Amino acid sequence: MREKRRFIRFDIALKVAYIVQKEPKAEKNGTTKDVSAAGMQLLTGDKLELGDKVDLKIFVPDALNPAHLKGIVVWTRDLEPARTHSYSTGIDFGKIEEDNKNTFLKFLCDLMYKKTGKKKER
Repeated sequence: MREKRRFIRFDIALKVAYIVQKEPKAEKNGTTKDVSAAGMQLLTGDKLELGDKVDLKIFVPDALNPAHLKGIVVWTRDLEPARTHSYSTGIDFGKIEEDNKNTFLKFLCDLMYKKTGKKKER
């Protein structure tokens, strides 16, 4: 089967705070299962609906502040009841706020260098 993804995905658990842009708006927490420059799989306790718009704060290791991104839910699945989280959700990133691009994309680039074993050039 041919891979359709445009960007490499990284199997990494990062803390995420998210707000679904519909009433009632409340910040909730989840954890990434995998992440790429275009989207992520988010594990949550609440079911997100297809098409939900979400504001995300991704807590990047060693960053002073979380990266703020906007996304849209493109799929959601129930997980087995014995798990910590009840749902797995696919989110495509829309907008990465300008001041967060360096933090988030640098983090992904560092992961790629580690995965490929290549040294970064400075």
